[in-house]
Amino acid sequence: MKLQVAFDLQSSNEILNFIDKNGDLIDIIEIGTPLIMREGIKSVQKIKKTFPKKTVLADMKIMDAGLLEAQIGFDSGADIITVLGLASKKTLSDVKQAAVENSKQIMVDMINHPNPENKWNQLINMDIGLCCLHTANDDTKKGETPLNDLERFYNLHGGKNIAVAGGINPDMIRKINSFHPEIVIVGGYIANSRNHRNALEEIHRAMELK
Repeated sequence: MKLQVAFDLQSSNEILNFIDKNGDLIDIIEIGTPLIMREGIKSVQKIKKTFPKKTVLADMKIMDAGLLEAQIGFDSGADIITVLGLASKKTLSDVKQAAVENSKQIMVDMINHPNPENKWNQLINMDIGLCCLHTANDDTKKGETPLNDLERFYNLHGGKNIAVAGGINPDMIRKINSFHPEIVIVGGYIANSRNHRNALEEIHRAMELK
């Protein structure tokens, strides 16, 4: 299991400082959608240039203009970009084409998709790569979690190629460990912690429990 840390509210300079201190505990650096909207795609370029050996994901949530927008993400240095599961088959195919041409990866974000497990059946044939079961941040405030989606997914597909996001904390990780997702995505729990490194270490301890 890998840990992806989502940076949404921080500035790119704050992220650089964070990674410098804690990068050894992070497998994938996610440059979140709010940060990309605020600072632009150059924020991805800035992080990747400073830490070229780290895996960087640009959470672009592509919905249209797949080939063009995916290429912008890859040109910025992103190793992985996100495209919405609600996007058309043509858009998903074009994003996949860009990934192949750049030897990069894509993650399909199933946020708000009514039937993500069936959608994934279609995308497996496209050799898409990664699927993110994502409970929207607004919905986590109502107590919703990705657990039910993850259980259904696991029963059909196992945990391979699956990432889980939405209100993830150590307690939630202990609950999802039995479903063996490939990636857990944590944002707010770390950002809101008084001691970021302690929070990261606590997450790793939860991930290691079987």
